[in-house]
Amino acid sequence: MQLKFLLLLCTICFFSDLSAQSKFDNWLNPVIDSSYVDNYYKDLIVRLYWSQKYSTQTIGDNGEKLKLLYQPSNGYAVGAGFTYKFITINLGMIFPFAKPDPDRFGKSKSLDLQAHFYLKRFYVDFFTGYYKGQYLKNTRELFLGSLPEDSYYIRNDLRTYSVGMGVFTNFNPKKFRFEAPFLQNMKQRKSAGAPTAGCEVYWVGSRADSTFVPANMTDKYFFDGKDFNRWEILTFNITAGYAYNFVILKDFFLFLSMNGSLGIGYNHLYQTNSDKLNRISSNRGISNRVGVGYQKDRIFIGASWIGYHLFSPTSIPKTYLDWNAGVLRLNIAYRFTLKKEIHIFAKQQK
Repeated sequence: MQLKFLLLLCTICFFSDLSAQSKFDNWLNPVIDSSYVDNYYKDLIVRLYWSQKYSTQTIGDNGEKLKLLYQPSNGYAVGAGFTYKFITINLGMIFPFAKPDPDRFGKSKSLDLQAHFYLKRFYVDFFTGYYKGQYLKNTRELFLGSLPEDSYYIRNDLRTYSVGMGVFTNFNPKKFRFEAPFLQNMKQRKSAGAPTAGCEVYWVGSRADSTFVPANMTDKYFFDGKDFNRWEILTFNITAGYAYNFVILKDFFLFLSMNGSLGIGYNHLYQTNSDKLNRISSNRGISNRVGVGYQKDRIFIGASWIGYHLFSPTSIPKTYLDWNAGVLRLNIAYRFTLKKEIHIFAKQQK
C-alpha cells in the first residue's frame, strides 16, 4: 500500500513539474500578436548611421550652489551595420571634420562599448567606457573672465571609466516591442505600451593627476575646501518604469521609455593628501530610451537616444557626484527578404 501511494505521489509530482515547466516556457517565449507588431526577425536589415556617444561627470555642491561639469570633446561617428535574427553589428569611424576644435575643447581619447540585447520578454543593457582628456563645460560660470573669451578650462589628464549592466522585463511582450526604433527588425502597427522593471549595477569613477577643483576658481569653500583627484561609485539599483510607442498615421512613431532606479552602494573621494572619504549611501538613477521616425514597407528613417544617469551623495554635506552617459543615433535602414534562411544555430527562434 505504501509503495502504491509513493508511486502515485511521484507520478503527480512529475506531471506537475511538466505543467509548471510548460507554463514557464510559454511565459518566457510569448507569441507576438501580429495585429500589433510586424516581426521581420528573419529579414536582413542594412543601415547607414550617424551617432555620437557621450559621458559627462558633474561634481556639485548645493551648499555653495556651484558645480564642475566636465566632459570629453567627442566627435561623431559615421558608419554602417546590419541586423539579422539576434545578431547586430555596426562599424563606424570618426572623421577629422567631425571632431571639435582641439584648441577650444582639448583632445579626448576614448574607448566606448555599448551593447543592447532585446530578448522575447527581457532586454539587457551593457556598457563600458574610458575617456581621457576633458574640458570644463561651465567655465564661464566659475572663472568670471579670467580666461580668454570662447575658451574653456582644459584637463588633458582627466580620465573617466565606467562599467554597467541592466536587466529589464517587458510585461507586455505580445503587443509591445522595443526592437523597432533601435534594431528596425520589427514594426509597431498599433500604439501600445508596457510597465518595465529590473535591476542595474554600476561601477563608475574618475581620476586626475591633480585636484579636480581649479586652483583659480573664485569659490574657496567648494566641497569644504577639500582637494581630491579621484572618485568612485559602486551601486546596485532596483528599477521600475514604463514604455510606450505612439503610432501616428500608421507609419510614423514616437517611442518613449523611462526607468527610475533606487539602490544602495558606496562612493569614495580620494584627497590629494592621500586621505580617503567613504560613504555608504542610497543612490538613484534614470535610464531613458527615446525614438522617433518613419517606417513604411522596407524603408526606415529615424533617430534614437539611449541614456543613463546616476546620482550619488558624498560624505561631505550637501555635495554629490552625478554621471551621465549615452548615445544619440540617426539611422537610415532598408529591409531585405532573403531567398534562403541562414541557420545560425540548429534550433531557430519561431
